[in-house]
Amino acid sequence: MEELTLRDYPLGVLRNILGTSDKQGTDRKLKKYGYGFTSKGSGSNRVYTITSLPDALHRFSLFCVSSLGFSPQTDFRKLRDFVFFLFTDPDFDWRPDEMMEEYLRLAGRGMTRQTIARYKQRLEEAGLIDTIFGEFVYYKVYKNCGVQEHEIITKEDYGKAWNLYRNWRNAHPDEDSRPAYKHMYNKFGGVPRKQHRINRNEFYKKERETLIELATAAILEEVSD
Repeated sequence: MEELTLRDYPLGVLRNILGTSDKQGTDRKLKKYGYGFTSKGSGSNRVYTITSLPDALHRFSLFCVSSLGFSPQTDFRKLRDFVFFLFTDPDFDWRPDEMMEEYLRLAGRGMTRQTIARYKQRLEEAGLIDTIFGEFVYYKVYKNCGVQEHEIITKEDYGKAWNLYRNWRNAHPDEDSRPAYKHMYNKFGGVPRKQHRINRNEFYKKERETLIELATAAILEEVSD
């Protein structure tokens, strides 16, 4: 959807821009996107006057919905925070989802790894990133006094850990996998995992830069209030 400006719009023009079918739907969408407005006239002769523009978070939300395909029901504050960390914090974008979750929680911007995975999937579908190709990050997950923690490991350590599992299974062919996992966990000190690093798709650099600019503006607007 194109951004509106501070001017008059006939109802028919606004309906085409907003994808609405009547006055009630047009009013709801304008309010939802954060525009201030008045209107006068009746029927097809009604004219809207845009009196104020959306704040930074609404502009971010509008871009995500209209240009990137995010659902209007998205929690755009959480998405804003994720986008900001993903594209501006060099100590964040390489992390697996579980470590991203922990990092954001410690930064006071908590969200679940399931939410993180959904945001990444949508950004990938929009072409801004890819998570299928490129290098892996290898790490292990373990419990420390009942709290799940993570530790970066090497590719070699990852392979050695799974060898512990496979060797136990080969030596005990009649057992199920649970004792093998326990054996690996105890010997290795955790469960080995891997996940692709995020790559930025340069074909969509302009869209990504717009998204970063809008997310940054929304955060700055919030902290300056």
